[in-house]
Amino acid sequence: MALHPDAVNRNDVATLPERVTDASAPLPRLTLREAALAAWRSPRLFALLLLVVATIAGAQLRFDRLTRLDMNGDEGASWAAAFAPSVQLVAKMEARIDPGKLALYDLVLHEWIRAFGDSTFAMRAMSAGLGTIAIVLVFVSVHEVCRSLADEPMPAVAELAAGFAALLYATNVEIVTQDRIVRMYPLLMCAELLQITFFVRAQRRGGISNYLGTAIFTAAMVASNFVSALLLAAEAVWLGWLLLEARWDAQSRRLAVFLPGCSVLAGIAILLPWLPRAIAQSQLAVRVGAIDWLEIQPVSWPYTMLRDSTGDHTLFWMFMLLGAFGSWRQWPGARRAAEFLGIWTIGPFMAVMAITYFIHSLEFPRYVLIALVGMFGFAALGAASVRSTALRVAFAIGLAYLSVGPVRDRINNSREAAWHDATILAARETTAGEQVAVFPAWLKNVVRFYMPLERRSDAVGMQSEKCSSAPVMVLSGRGVISDQEFVAAQACYPRLIARLQMVEVRGR
Repeated sequence: MALHPDAVNRNDVATLPERVTDASAPLPRLTLREAALAAWRSPRLFALLLLVVATIAGAQLRFDRLTRLDMNGDEGASWAAAFAPSVQLVAKMEARIDPGKLALYDLVLHEWIRAFGDSTFAMRAMSAGLGTIAIVLVFVSVHEVCRSLADEPMPAVAELAAGFAALLYATNVEIVTQDRIVRMYPLLMCAELLQITFFVRAQRRGGISNYLGTAIFTAAMVASNFVSALLLAAEAVWLGWLLLEARWDAQSRRLAVFLPGCSVLAGIAILLPWLPRAIAQSQLAVRVGAIDWLEIQPVSWPYTMLRDSTGDHTLFWMFMLLGAFGSWRQWPGARRAAEFLGIWTIGPFMAVMAITYFIHSLEFPRYVLIALVGMFGFAALGAASVRSTALRVAFAIGLAYLSVGPVRDRINNSREAAWHDATILAARETTAGEQVAVFPAWLKNVVRFYMPLERRSDAVGMQSEKCSSAPVMVLSGRGVISDQEFVAAQACYPRLIARLQMVEVRGR
């Protein structure tokens, strides 16, 4: 049986002073030193401090200089859909601009814009706020995994693992980067973490509230982005593993499989009125080449993606060693929690590679962000299993230090096309009513965002097969579009007006 290092040996009770064990005696008053020592050794207090530090540090990293970079093309697409004047038009714009997805995020952003405006800071603040909320949800979900899936009670380890996982999530460079832009991934992460929480609770405890929560947040995460299907695939592997394991391990039968699985299916069924059209649009987007820029990665891509997502190779190997130690230390009493964290990490990669090799390449880091949280939980289980409070403090400081460095470096040194300056220059080179061509065409919405309000409709996308009639063109996308397309666009507009960071303004 795996015991937490802070657990009290029941044989030691006999050695306690008689005044403590005598129920009739008054309770002793702790001295200041004894109170401080008790607080120092308290796993719950340490876990709560980790959560507070993680939330404060994570919020600071997410909100720090949010407007330092101009919006990118993906953010322009999110803004264009959400800026539509009505809910009905938001759904239509989403289907046209970003086909193959349901419009939950765009509807949420639409209401946010109505309340706070569509400035770059305001829209990115919604993502940063959701990312900060997700830090708390990581704590909740990892705590629930360790609590619900363990064979024996392990409250101290569950709380400490949750605190360490929250800290790792709050300071991870890949997660922070996605939480600072106007895209659906922070909302998706919140929905996925809540779904995991209710899913494992339903396995251990059942209950209508847990089944309902599983269904609702399954629907929410699928409606946020279809890449949530990668998590569903991981959960399907987990349920299948439990069914297989139950053939030789009676303890596995204590976790429900059928009703939690039905709850997930019920969540998908909620979306049935909208799914056929969205799936058809996804297939059309694939056929017209909307995701042809995604290339098949080497077989080692899951390893390299997990390694590079930490921003520091030393940090990655610390994660691996901590995960291995935690699994070994807690295996007797919390084997299934470790197994679930492992499947949580590896399952989304298995699913995305299956899609890649059998349908179309889908290997892209932000599509498997949920797998990173599994890795954080895995490493946190090891950090929570050490005996010494001083060593826990050292781990927390060391992990945070190694994590924050890459985040600061990314914030300070990231580059984005100078869309604001290029758009203002293009607007000055034309008069009201004259069009400004944008190539590639999918980048037109970011130019529309920076155009004067009365001229937003003047920005038009230019197709690669023919030149536009507009007198001025804003050109970007080098490295994303082919060199041949880039040179052809330059030939349509041979006069260079300005070459700015990662973007050109050209005329005839």
